[in-house]
Amino acid sequence: MTAVATPRRPRARGVSLVEPVEFACRLRDEWLRTGLSAAPADRDIAQRAVTELYALVGAPPPEFVWVPSPVAAVEILRDDPDRPPGGIGIPPSGQPFRSWPLLQRLLGNKSAMRRRLIERTEPEREWWLRGRSLPAHEWSAMSPRELLAAGISAPRILDNLVHLPLQESLRDSMYRPMRAELLGPDGRRTDIAGYEQYDTWTVAFHDLNRVAGLARYRDDDAHQLDQWVALARHAGWWWPGPKRCVLSERPVAVHAEPQAVAWFGETRLHNSSGPAVEFADGAGVFALHGTFVPDWVFNDLTVERVLAVRNIEVRRAAIERLGWDEFIDRAGLTLLSTAPDPGNPGAELRLYDNWRDRTRVLLVVNGSRERDGTRRRYGLNVPVTIDNPVAAAGWSYGLSGAQYAQLLRRT
Repeated sequence: MTAVATPRRPRARGVSLVEPVEFACRLRDEWLRTGLSAAPADRDIAQRAVTELYALVGAPPPEFVWVPSPVAAVEILRDDPDRPPGGIGIPPSGQPFRSWPLLQRLLGNKSAMRRRLIERTEPEREWWLRGRSLPAHEWSAMSPRELLAAGISAPRILDNLVHLPLQESLRDSMYRPMRAELLGPDGRRTDIAGYEQYDTWTVAFHDLNRVAGLARYRDDDAHQLDQWVALARHAGWWWPGPKRCVLSERPVAVHAEPQAVAWFGETRLHNSSGPAVEFADGAGVFALHGTFVPDWVFNDLTVERVLAVRNIEVRRAAIERLGWDEFIDRAGLTLLSTAPDPGNPGAELRLYDNWRDRTRVLLVVNGSRERDGTRRRYGLNVPVTIDNPVAAAGWSYGLSGAQYAQLLRRT
């Protein structure tokens, strides 16, 4: 197994927060690499952690079943007679904790731990907001040392530089959309996986506060946190049951890129040549610049499929993969008019008629550059009654054409 090296903890020097906060930021990057890791699971470490979590709620060790992917886990869990059909559920009020079903006991134990950890790592909101604030763009231009010197509180720095990037990269850009893609956005299968998968964004934050010396936890909380850390580092998604625990191997490949505006290492899934995340059994997801797309975008991309897509982000990603010039030609779009973009100097607005579904498409150039310096083009559906591209651009912002023409620059 390829291990991810953990940065060494700095020696304490007086009461200065500079080194612990800087160290926490380095740990953030290490945890981001962990969350995107395609290293094989360490089954021994993962099973010991699960066994200990069971013991903490008074349950005996389960039988362990390893599968190559979350999709494979669904096939096992669907017919599990010991798994509650309605998911986790809420225990009846007044029922003693030890008599709760296993899933509720595990969840209740973890929730209680997290509440106590949050009390140690998050300040009172009123006190937090009394500290000096900075415009968003200035955060990325200053080091933790400079932010502390400017009067920004350490908890606020950690929230912006550590907690939010972990949450955005691992929860919002990876786990949640992967869960919908792999386990069903319509809810038919998500109840099967209703308890625990990747939880790296919260486990990591509480762990790095401890490792960096910024928080001390109760011994029992620290011990329980150790088990969650072990699972986050050494296993994929997992589903505990009363008699057996199903654990998934990690992916065999994960492809990601920095987000367009990555101030603190934020990432998004992206692979232009195949699955962005792939498991050993062939299960996986496709993503282009953070937009999850169906496999036909790679394997059977046609204009008819693109035009049938209702999700505008998926449609845009599919068109970009095909190429706007190619799409316009194949779809038979008719150019109606062009005009310089007053909100984006140097760019051109192009208004097309889409006779297939009686709409019009405004082709615009993004006001912000990608990390490679290019500017992406994208299309906006506008009412068929609009004939002027400037008026169409204004309509997309809720403005008239005249109002949009007065903009200095859009983003």
